[in-house]
Amino acid sequence: MNEQDRQNLFSELISRHQNEIYAYIFSVVRNWEDSDDLFQSVCLVLWSKFELFRPDSSFFAWARQTAKITLCNFLKHKPLEAYVSEDLLSALTETTIESKGDEREFYLAALRRCKEKLNGTDEELLELRYVEDLGSRQIADRLQRPQRSVSNSLARVQRWLFECIQMEMARREHPGKEHS
Repeated sequence: MNEQDRQNLFSELISRHQNEIYAYIFSVVRNWEDSDDLFQSVCLVLWSKFELFRPDSSFFAWARQTAKITLCNFLKHKPLEAYVSEDLLSALTETTIESKGDEREFYLAALRRCKEKLNGTDEELLELRYVEDLGSRQIADRLQRPQRSVSNSLARVQRWLFECIQMEMARREHPGKEHS
């Protein structure tokens, strides 16, 4: 692939996935200024390492992993209470449950219990994002809401869901002890 073709492919892939990459970054840092800076940093890293990208693989998965590393480095130098935890960062990037057997079943049961507690709007957001696999721009278009509003709502719901699952898991580890 010549240099011009490489530049064109990179531009096309970034254009196609920029909203999802930005939304992922924002869901972690929840700050527009930091998100803008981090998005630019991620794009620079992606471009500098673009020769390592395999065209037959998922660009977004590769970009998301690059963003995760960039975010981890960023969060190491910031007061963590201003951002989400590194555990949440890892949970948001995982698409499969790594645990086996009973642990996996308990996790799924906790997820179901937490999902039942969601209001209709929040459940719809998660369905659109994870069942229909839509990005924040597509969800915003479908719901006729601003994209930033959708990104903020998704980040809030994901954070709540993660915390709910953690509480359910803690209840399993410490039966009879209530967690607030």
